[in-house]
Amino acid sequence: MCFRIRRCCAIATAIRTENLAKLYGTDSEGRPVGLVGLTLEVAEGQIFGLLGPNGSGKTTTLKLLLGLIFPTSGSGEIFDLKLGSPEYKRRVGFLPEGPYFYDHLNAVELLRFYATLFGMSGPDLEKHIQELLELVGMWDRRAIRVRDYSRGMLQRVGVAQALLNDPDLVFMDEPTAGLDPSAQIEMRNVILRLRDEGKTVFLCSHLLKDMEPICDTVAILSRGTVRRLAPMSELLSGDSPRYVLTVAGQSEQVQSRLASLATEVRPREGNLEAVYEDQGAALNAANQIGAAGAKILHVGPERRTLEEVFVEVVGGE
Repeated sequence: MCFRIRRCCAIATAIRTENLAKLYGTDSEGRPVGLVGLTLEVAEGQIFGLLGPNGSGKTTTLKLLLGLIFPTSGSGEIFDLKLGSPEYKRRVGFLPEGPYFYDHLNAVELLRFYATLFGMSGPDLEKHIQELLELVGMWDRRAIRVRDYSRGMLQRVGVAQALLNDPDLVFMDEPTAGLDPSAQIEMRNVILRLRDEGKTVFLCSHLLKDMEPICDTVAILSRGTVRRLAPMSELLSGDSPRYVLTVAGQSEQVQSRLASLATEVRPREGNLEAVYEDQGAALNAANQIGAAGAKILHVGPERRTLEEVFVEVVGGE
């Protein structure tokens, strides 16, 4: 499948918002309900993740950026065009959560139908449809009617329709929902490929483990405001100067050796992880353990998981 690749000297901005708000009223405690004030920039060519608990404003943000609803206040731009401008909508694709399609159509008929909205037709379209269905693993099941789709098949064909117009910016709401583990990996690979081809991907998801390995930047919403906005690497490393040494296996002898020098030793995924206050202590322990015959898997700065960061930011919400 051939995507356009944009090349430029400076990184352009795909999305920009300034105090963007959409208020629906107040709750029982008098607090505003909706998106209170969103200020962010999303550079072109990156995967941007928007996280937050239910009711934090994720869906409202998507609808505002897509021009489906109008803001109460604030402003925003997509490709330097005001929110709602029809000009940028031609460059945007959207996969909603739980997509709904006409259930009497099959995958090819469905994509042909949506292609007419973009004025697409002819032999080139048929080739494009095949490429898209192969990309999402639906070509061999192209004749099955939508009414007989599983949740995972709906997600797959939903991604295909979101890419039909070869968009520069793709919005995806829960793209891996309903997929089995192998299909989740395939979907993540599709998303990474879109970024490699120069496209911008804006993801909303509750599946933090799916977001962690692919997002370049993450914003965490809580009660309609951004509580954290940072590159993923910065978010996970935090301010901790501590270093982690990971050793294969969970031998009691090795664990005892690690504990003699470490601040903490903990099991993780069948291995042992020892935490040290600085790099020198971690390297010293690695030399001693390695000389004793243990297999060293990793030595590096301590990293938190995205789930840990999320819980820290949103608290008990």
